Amino acid sequence: MPEAAGAALTDADSELDELLADLASVVRAAVADQPGDQPAAAAPPGPDRARWRRYAELGWLSLLVDAERGGAGAHERAAAVVALGMGAACRREPFVAAGVMVPRCLTGLADSTPVRALLTEVIEGDTLAVLAWQSERGECDTRVVAGDLPVEARPDGDGLVLSGSVSWVPTDAADAYLVAARQVGEIVLVRVDRGTRGMTVAPRRAADGTSWARLDLDGVRLPGSAVLGGGTAARDALNSAVDTGALVCAAELLGLIDRMLELTLSYLSTRRQFGRPIGSFQALRHRAVDLWVQQRLTSAAVHSALRRACSDGVGPDTLALAASSAKSRASSAALRVGNEAVQLHGAIGFTDEYELGGYVNRALVLAAWLGNARAHTRRHGRLGAEMAAAPAEYRRVAS
Repeated sequence: MPEAAGAALTDADSELDELLADLASVVRAAVADQPGDQPAAAAPPGPDRARWRRYAELGWLSLLVDAERGGAGAHERAAAVVALGMGAACRREPFVAAGVMVPRCLTGLADSTPVRALLTEVIEGDTLAVLAWQSERGECDTRVVAGDLPVEARPDGDGLVLSGSVSWVPTDAADAYLVAARQVGEIVLVRVDRGTRGMTVAPRRAADGTSWARLDLDGVRLPGSAVLGGGTAARDALNSAVDTGALVCAAELLGLIDRMLELTLSYLSTRRQFGRPIGSFQALRHRAVDLWVQQRLTSAAVHSALRRACSDGVGPDTLALAASSAKSRASSAALRVGNEAVQLHGAIGFTDEYELGGYVNRALVLAAWLGNARAHTRRHGRLGAEMAAAPAEYRRVAS
């Protein structure tokens, strides 16, 4: 992970930032000890379970879990440091989806026996779980509400029956899916284990080689113990998880940007044409500077959003604004830097075997996931206008 990137998520001369700097060093060492990922076309379909268990041992899956529940009691900046390192190394494990969003969602629910059991399984690396709530359209520019959920839950004695299809699930190899369903106008979160009768997992290969999924639930009967939460608590927990995921995903995109820029500058300094490095040509130097500007702007946006989200007493509206500002900038910059990096490399930039190709493909996937730049720009403008127009009493609660 480039030093400039790590510095982007810390502020100098504070005890907290010394801890984050130490964490960044651990992340760099951990990803450096692992062999590089294969090209997207040859990548294995599911997450590397050996790596996932290693992440659990390092405590990365429990960063956002409070100490009373067996976690580290950290916040989004710590998770962003890990995501930044994984982006810089182009790791394809669903850290944000399973190691950030799921723990954040579970800790927002009441501390029941099913929630406590699943949370323990998740942070210890025994169960790989992801959220499933999106329709085929995959829209992410609004808050999640019950009416938008594509899965319906009906009472069945002490349990539930689920029917519907949910798309854009981050992996088809999860051990458990946290399905958000609508039940009498409210949201209910339900655990559906892999292999449950009536659930079909349809894989979808993404550009970076990862395998996503569509879940088809045809009268899936579940006991009451599968219900993790419902009502307002479930809605707020789900929205908090989605916003936190978008914010930390922006940090992973920043890691991709850092490495794509590093590869491009190295190539421009070593590739020679007409007896000198092509990086000495003025036109290419100007384009390289444009990429550097995009990296610095993204770094500043992610840093600012993290500081805002980690402030004391932050409310859901402030978290949503921070997430949208960071994700909008990072998604736009990652696609722009990737496109320019390929052009500056020439023919070699198009090959799967060259390192740059993996970063560009990963950027294509993450830039769209949880809302692309346009969606988050719209949402930021709408939320900002709503907060500005709200009464002062509401603004104090929301922020």
